[in-house]
Amino acid sequence: MHLQRVKSSAVRLLAALSLAALLAPAAARAEFGTTNFQLLQGFNFNDNLLGYNTAGGGMTTVTINTFHTWAYGDNFAFVDIYRGKFLNAADGPTGNRSLIYGEWHPRLFLNKLGAPTGGFVKNWGLAGEINAAAGFYAYLAGAGLDLAIPGFQVAGLNVYFRTEFVGASGTPYTNTWQISPFWDVNFKIGPTSWEFTGFVDITTNHDKKIDVLAEPQLLLDIGAFAGVPGKVQLGTELYIHRYENLAFLGGGSKTVFTPQIMVQWTPFTQFVP
Repeated sequence: MHLQRVKSSAVRLLAALSLAALLAPAAARAEFGTTNFQLLQGFNFNDNLLGYNTAGGGMTTVTINTFHTWAYGDNFAFVDIYRGKFLNAADGPTGNRSLIYGEWHPRLFLNKLGAPTGGFVKNWGLAGEINAAAGFYAYLAGAGLDLAIPGFQVAGLNVYFRTEFVGASGTPYTNTWQISPFWDVNFKIGPTSWEFTGFVDITTNHDKKIDVLAEPQLLLDIGAFAGVPGKVQLGTELYIHRYENLAFLGGGSKTVFTPQIMVQWTPFTQFVP
């Protein structure tokens, strides 16, 4: 019964955030919105725990990202499409050549509704998240902050209660917490423009051991050389996953460190006064 109440509370929070977005007045239209497409090629994918484990380590990823702000919060969502010769958790061959994974992150800022804020806290309020893949989904509900840090275009932190479900029947698997800082820094080196962005997810796995996933990106604005700044970027993303292996995977700790070559195309960016 406790699990059902937790799951129900998480669903109600996510539903409330969705309803607020749908019912907001016309004045709450998008203030800023952007959509980008990413193509990544990685070379050392051997993540048995999350299933990003391929013969030879190679994996190609196409990512579709979208983000927009509105008068009372923001929304972020992405879909990853993976291509590779995937292995099972025990490193055995499978016939699987593709995977799809997606997330949705809505936030409702209480300070936009009249609650006080100030200092280094720009926005604060409710945060939700849904993760989904074949045979897996997770509901997260908690609080989110946007922080005013000098030199950062974006800096923030979300703190969640996390419930995971696995298998075709949706079996409850893990109830835990998650802390997710994220950032975006733009800077110049001589005539070149760069962006350093990414996130870190800190949680626990099924054995209640610390699990850390980080995906920092360093990108050079190559579109600027052709007179279209901010449209095409080239660089790298690091996939870093540190976790304690589950018993059936042999136990012990493991760190997956995977460099990826990355190209990002941003065709849509909109500012609404």
